[in-house]
Amino acid sequence: MAPQPLSLEEVVRQHKAAARQQRPQELDADLRRLKAEHLKARGDEALKQGNHRQAWERYSEAIDLMPGKDSLPALHSNRSLAYMKALRYEDALQDADAAARLSPGWYKAHWRRAVALLAIKRTPEAVLAFREAWRLADGDAKKESKTRLWAAVQRLTREQLGRGILALVAELEGHGNVEAPKAEAASEHELSEGLFRVMKDAHKGERRPGSYYHSYMNWLQHGIPPAEAYVQRAAAHCRSRCYLQARADAQAAVDVLLEAAKKQQQQQQQQQGATAAHTGPLASDAAPVQPSGDDCKGAVQQQLPAPLSEEVLKLQLARGYCSLGKACLAEIDHPDRDCRNAAKALIRASQLDPSSEEMLDQLSHACEDLSSQQLDEIQREIFHEGGAAGGGVLNGGLLLPAALGAAGRIMPGQRLFQAVLRLAFPAARASNCSSRARELLRCGVAAAVGVDPLAVSIERVLAPTAARPHLVVLMHVTVGSDVLKASQLVKAVSCSGGPEDDAADCGSEASGDSGSVASMEEEDDGPETPQPGGMEAATSSPHQLPEAALSARNQQQAEKRRQLAALHQQQAAELSELLGGQQLTALLGMPELRLCSGEVADITPACAGASEAERAQQEAINRGGAEVAPEQDRRLAVPARPKLELELPYKLYKLVRADGSLVERVDKHPFCMSRVYYNPTEKPEEVWTELMDGSCRWRQTGGEVKVLALKVPQELPSRQLAVDIQPYSVKVWNRSSGEIYLEGGLERGVVPEDCFWTHCNGEGEDGCALYLRKMNLELLKQHWQHSEMWWPRLFKCHGEIAWDDYEKDYSDLPAEVLARHRITEAIKDDERREQDHERTKRELLQEADDVRKRARQERLNELRTGRRVDWVQLDRGLPAGPEA
Repeated sequence: MAPQPLSLEEVVRQHKAAARQQRPQELDADLRRLKAEHLKARGDEALKQGNHRQAWERYSEAIDLMPGKDSLPALHSNRSLAYMKALRYEDALQDADAAARLSPGWYKAHWRRAVALLAIKRTPEAVLAFREAWRLADGDAKKESKTRLWAAVQRLTREQLGRGILALVAELEGHGNVEAPKAEAASEHELSEGLFRVMKDAHKGERRPGSYYHSYMNWLQHGIPPAEAYVQRAAAHCRSRCYLQARADAQAAVDVLLEAAKKQQQQQQQQQGATAAHTGPLASDAAPVQPSGDDCKGAVQQQLPAPLSEEVLKLQLARGYCSLGKACLAEIDHPDRDCRNAAKALIRASQLDPSSEEMLDQLSHACEDLSSQQLDEIQREIFHEGGAAGGGVLNGGLLLPAALGAAGRIMPGQRLFQAVLRLAFPAARASNCSSRARELLRCGVAAAVGVDPLAVSIERVLAPTAARPHLVVLMHVTVGSDVLKASQLVKAVSCSGGPEDDAADCGSEASGDSGSVASMEEEDDGPETPQPGGMEAATSSPHQLPEAALSARNQQQAEKRRQLAALHQQQAAELSELLGGQQLTALLGMPELRLCSGEVADITPACAGASEAERAQQEAINRGGAEVAPEQDRRLAVPARPKLELELPYKLYKLVRADGSLVERVDKHPFCMSRVYYNPTEKPEEVWTELMDGSCRWRQTGGEVKVLALKVPQELPSRQLAVDIQPYSVKVWNRSSGEIYLEGGLERGVVPEDCFWTHCNGEGEDGCALYLRKMNLELLKQHWQHSEMWWPRLFKCHGEIAWDDYEKDYSDLPAEVLARHRITEAIKDDERREQDHERTKRELLQEADDVRKRARQERLNELRTGRRVDWVQLDRGLPAGPEA
């Protein structure tokens, strides 16, 4: 049979099909891309017009058509924005995660992810996402990311903040910059609770947000330094009662800072060498101009990292030593309590940062169990331990005089001297010796001797008494091994053993060996010396002398007294200038030379004569770098767990919102009482109690209990879910499988007829929620005892909830009880208003009577004296002035 001819339409169709088969695949991909871009443009337009549903539908179609992956991140990001504006936060988060996964280096994908996480109240994850967006952004986007990052950080609770800081420390541990704990082990919950308590104490009296929030923001951007990481971990371990591990962490922080000080000193030496190499010696007076020291310094700093300033390093070392002291101090009667090492570390901290009151308080606690001899030994040990750092010697954290040697140690054969001074101020009182006066006195003596002010200490101030009518200040000045400097200071204060006085100025009678005022006055009170001019040596009584000789003798004694007074005044002025100048004189007055004294004391420690080899061996043993025989090993055996465990406040439950996000723990006031609300418009934020086993989350009001069964699957159909509510029990299970999600006996009775449940296949209150109406039988007996109907727990098998963990909502009490309460409150309000009225009336009457009495006093005084005087002057007892 011959084939039938094809129609024109069939020929055209076959031709198009053949053309499509012959078309390259690239042309089909281009068409898909063009259509996807068109759909994306329509989605953008719909998003601008506020049609969110149309926007995410067009974006979804574009995602399905887009052949390549280059444009997919932008489409997912835009669809995430559309979902966010439609309040579909979970869908927005999924698209943001997809965009971040496809383009990890694009900051906007992390931005979208952070915004979605913040919307569903996963704040810690949102903070990390904002940090990643800030790290990848630039320009204005970087500034905006930083602003949103700070806003997210402020929304963290202190418990979340503590876990975030511990996560930064763990990140350093993972990179090997911080050693993992080895001495003692604490759980994650214990460390988080310990750091929470540290932050709670630190934020007392501070404006929100506290200092830890600012520090965490800085660490998120620039990273937490290893020394700071050790300090924070030491604080957490110390509050978790892991005192041995806290000591190890604090000591590691101190070692890191001392190593930084050593490197800083080496950099300064290299910088000085580079500066000297640039400048060089001048060949002649007309030598060419050399670059300035500032230019050379800038050139060197371009190659070397900028070191920390000496003040910052001192403060950081003070914090490290303070952490070490707290860890050694531990608790009273704790097995790991070591008051000696605690005092040693806190003394270093207090000398590095004398303004810290916390360190001084801790030091006073550490010194309570130590004798004065032990404290003296600790002070001596501090002077010969540690290394060097800079101009003064940073000796183990103490700034000591440079006379102790370049290595900050007392070399073999050297001695350590101290000038002990006793200063007297007749015109001063105890109130005049203020902090300003003491600081002037310390700085003046330090400048006169040429030592650091930290080497000068005021040991005691004695107030004037009847037997000793002058103020006494006892001072200690550590001058190192320069005994001549200490001797000169003592001579300047006591005015004994100084240069001889000028005979022409003071007279030949003025004891030329010492020139002291005391010796002159003793000579004036002693026996008379023989007078020249033929006077008999046996004549000793003034009554036996001729009148002319007696007059000459009196004139000579008067002249000598004038010379002594002038010398006394000059020496007092010199001593006052040495101590602090005119500023100190204005506060304490002139010192009294006859009562001032001083002596030089040798305070060289007994172990200063040890050889360098012995010191090096001991330091190696202390660091654990040398082997010790088992019979000589005195190190503590470290247990796996701390000897006393931390009492966690929420072992059985935690306080959350309906979506499961943590609620900021309330700071308890001294009475630990929660507020009660009867007005529904004043109700606070709803706080739920979630059990640690994850079975349920519940909250209550005066007449109702809400329960969320957390183990019910979201996708479970409502027809397969069975809920049985009895007066004293609740059971939730799966009809098909028989799996029980929630079951237990209720703490108190409910009314099953007024109870109901819902399941919306979601989370939180959209999940399986039970609404139980309380019986409130307690109110039938005592309707005024509203607290009696408050449930301490949901099921009888649960632990009790703390009474003051959240506020009480009594706004839905039974109508009869609430009506009686309002009547009672109204009666009490009327009584209070009546009492206030009576009190105001009595006050007005009393005031009128007082005015009448005052007027009567003025009139009587005018009748007696003839003058009118105001009652205020009469009441104060001021005498009347003379008549005009």
